Amino acid sequence: MLFKVGDCVVHPKHGVGSVAKLEIREFVAGMTLPYYEVELPQTTLWVPMRLSTSGLRKLALKSEINRCRELLKALASPLSENPRVRQVELTDHLKLATFKSQCEVVRDLTAYGWHKPLSWGLSDFLKVIYDVLCQEWAVVEGIPVWQAAQEIDALLEQGRQKNSLPA
Repeated sequence: MLFKVGDCVVHPKHGVGSVAKLEIREFVAGMTLPYYEVELPQTTLWVPMRLSTSGLRKLALKSEINRCRELLKALASPLSENPRVRQVELTDHLKLATFKSQCEVVRDLTAYGWHKPLSWGLSDFLKVIYDVLCQEWAVVEGIPVWQAAQEIDALLEQGRQKNSLPA
């Protein structure tokens, strides 16, 4: 999937932006590669055009938001108890570069945090992914980010009963 200048895109860790330029750059001496210059609200990001490793993707469609409403309320996938394995699995899942995978990571980590305290690193990871999800949700739905966050929180809370451990 190639993007063109003006396309609205999502980076899994940096959020929603738009492609400002396509350019060959040399960030490492002697190695020139094609990059997207992505303008974000607070910064500019240079993303390699090798999409399989960048995570850059098109903005979700409204139909994807509707499917993810159900997904956020659904039973979470179990996460590894091994912190290193868990982090690799979550990061690899985000590399799928889909709106669905973003929602699944937020749901699964949120549910995990209901049962066990999240480490500082895992909590920070969840916050970044959650913030990006809220940004994208808001843009697609045409609502403020705070309203998207309220809806996402409500959907996660609806799924909390399904994700409770047996007494």
